[in-house]
Amino acid sequence: SDDDTRVDDTPAVAEGDSIGSVSRQQERESVVGMALNEVVRRGQHLAKAVLPEYFWSSRSAEPAPAAMPATTNDLLLVAKNALKSMSVPPVSVVELYGALLFKQLIVQHAADEDGQVHLTLDPRWTKLSAQRAAVDRGLQPMPLYTAVRHFIGSNDNSTEQAAGDHKYQWFEFSPYEVGSIDHGAWIPAWAFGRPMKDGKEQYRVGEVHFGSILGTVASAFCASVDAMATEVYLAVPERLRSAVMDPLMDRYERDAAVSHLIPPYTLFNPFYRTEDKRSSAEHEPGITELESAPHLSLMDAGLENNLPFASLLRAERGVDMILCLDSSANIDIMPWFARAERWASDHGVRRWPWGARPWASAPLRPTKAEAEMSSSALGFTKKAAEQVERRIKEDNVRCVVFDSPVAPTPAAARQRPAIATATAEPPPISVVYLPLMSNQAFRKPDFDPQTADFCTTFNHRWTAEQVDLLADLTTYNFNQELEQIRQAVKRAFERKRAYRLYVEEHIAT
Repeated sequence: SDDDTRVDDTPAVAEGDSIGSVSRQQERESVVGMALNEVVRRGQHLAKAVLPEYFWSSRSAEPAPAAMPATTNDLLLVAKNALKSMSVPPVSVVELYGALLFKQLIVQHAADEDGQVHLTLDPRWTKLSAQRAAVDRGLQPMPLYTAVRHFIGSNDNSTEQAAGDHKYQWFEFSPYEVGSIDHGAWIPAWAFGRPMKDGKEQYRVGEVHFGSILGTVASAFCASVDAMATEVYLAVPERLRSAVMDPLMDRYERDAAVSHLIPPYTLFNPFYRTEDKRSSAEHEPGITELESAPHLSLMDAGLENNLPFASLLRAERGVDMILCLDSSANIDIMPWFARAERWASDHGVRRWPWGARPWASAPLRPTKAEAEMSSSALGFTKKAAEQVERRIKEDNVRCVVFDSPVAPTPAAARQRPAIATATAEPPPISVVYLPLMSNQAFRKPDFDPQTADFCTTFNHRWTAEQVDLLADLTTYNFNQELEQIRQAVKRAFERKRAYRLYVEEHIAT
């Protein structure tokens, strides 16, 4: 048979024999022998299909003496060729950052009486899917982690072939599923990070480590050149902005917006399909571009919106109220609400409180789409936004509730099919907005997280006192507005009940 025919001079290795003329004891002691034993233990398929072939081909040019064990260089060559055949994603600084975050936040540090620190780790924390055990038993609320993919207009998503408008696409991680909110493509959490093609796992590498997910959702340093320039823009004098930075940023706006000095975290694309098995480009053009590349690059969702409304606006979640604690820097000039409104409009979320704006100031250097959306909304809500901003800045109010639209529904949202099946529209989502700002009644009234040096994005060393100070201010602001939050919850409940009773009486059969 074909299986018995050998087309090369590689000596066959029978079970129980040694490799070449190396004894069984030498094989166990050699580097390659230990590697093969480990690989065989983890998966027969990889050991038989990849490693032996590369092992013999790498040693055929200059055969080593018969009794000499394989060297470390042999193992390196085996690993290099094997990894090349697997098309493994490149190692990223995000993974190193995630490992450091995991060690600091997840690994338990305990000191004994002698002052020696002992590290302990619950192995279930190494996997995202294992977190569902605590959720299923009601011990913890379900965590949602968000990241974005920067799509720049080409199927391979490379800057060299970029075409059209670039955009950020939202991805969500939970202990149950991982996927794209924008594409509506989802996989079980345990399958994330595995090399997939056409919906089948190619070889076993296991679920991605939770540390890598931590690094991804916190990788603000992967920002585009344009976003980094904006951080510098805020720190320079007004005269220098208009004379130097504005012309430069306008001239290189497109290139700077799609270029990242630090590459995002790249891993196997679980939605990858070969060309003949991809979704129809005519009927599902969005999902087609996601399925085209074998690798997927993700980064901190705050690069698109520091307030991750997108994950909560999924129609199937049926969210009625969002409590939003905004800890952004330069909080009054960031376009987070304008971007959330644009996302809601593009995705047919008809329950968004249109025109909701806690700040009257125009966003700093907005994109064309953001400028149009912001000007359209503020045309109706300018006075309302000014009143809200005045209450926050002058009256020491630390909670604002948006539970009804103050602007017309955008045309794009009106053209989408209604989420409700009934003819009557369900009540709008209530957004309870709590900005993290100084409070004159706080024990340290002069502490302002907007101006404190240790609260900047690029400070990575915090003292225990600084952490407590910031946490205490957040708690104080929340408790100060607790009654208003309770009233907002009560109003949302009453409106939802009234809608349900109306549907049961007039619409339900």
